[in-house]
Amino acid sequence: MRLVDLLRSSAPRHVALDVHFTQRPGHGSELARELLGTATTMIAVGGDGTVAEVAGAVRGSGIPLGIVPAGSTNIVAQELGIPTNIRRNITMLFGPHKTIAVDIGICGERAFLHMAGAGFDSAFFSRTDPRLKRRVGWLAYLPAAVQALNEDPVRLLIQTQDTKIEVASPLVLVANGASIINPRLRLNSQIRNDDGLLDVLVITATTPVELARVFARFATLQLERSPYLIHVTASEVSIQSDPEIDVELDGDVVERTPVVFSVDPGAVRVIVPA
Repeated sequence: MRLVDLLRSSAPRHVALDVHFTQRPGHGSELARELLGTATTMIAVGGDGTVAEVAGAVRGSGIPLGIVPAGSTNIVAQELGIPTNIRRNITMLFGPHKTIAVDIGICGERAFLHMAGAGFDSAFFSRTDPRLKRRVGWLAYLPAAVQALNEDPVRLLIQTQDTKIEVASPLVLVANGASIINPRLRLNSQIRNDDGLLDVLVITATTPVELARVFARFATLQLERSPYLIHVTASEVSIQSDPEIDVELDGDVVERTPVVFSVDPGAVRVIVPA
């Protein structure tokens, strides 16, 4: 409520601020769609999953999306240069700013702004205690990540317009953003959120030694040079697995394989610092 009070007190007199609270997963998208006919700006307050829900609802509408980061990692806001300090953030929203067009990923009826994944990352997202996540932020993922490392690789069939990949893999990522956890931890310097493409990264390491080498490359920002990485770009990609596995979208485990991903280029206008 303190954050809502701060938003209300900071809003200019001519701004009518209508506040709605989400009650369950997917509710942010429902609320945003109901307001499409009357709102001139949407502000999503929450983590990356909540932001993605609202972004999916406003895509293609031209309504600007404001982001007030209030989650455990807030990587979408960080990558876009949006202030994570709440007071500076609100000053930007109601003061000088600009809007930029970004791509949005689509998976079934759901959307993601930053990244989707199947395998290791979806396993540790699903095992993370939400109460611990609210208390300590991204550190809450570490115990679940250790458990997920013991998962066996699965057989994957990954298809794009130009490529067919059959491989045993512990992890496949479908990226619209370049970073994990922090903007400094980049998967690949060439990944962009405004190029109309999704970047598909498939890890082929299957032994502890190979996985250690992959993590070492990632930690030193050299993942793109790893021999255990397949990287392709596409506007649409399908993923099948044996057995079926969970799929996360911007940190929320909401799908299972088989899945199809596509990209809607420049479909969301996001408020960023001027």
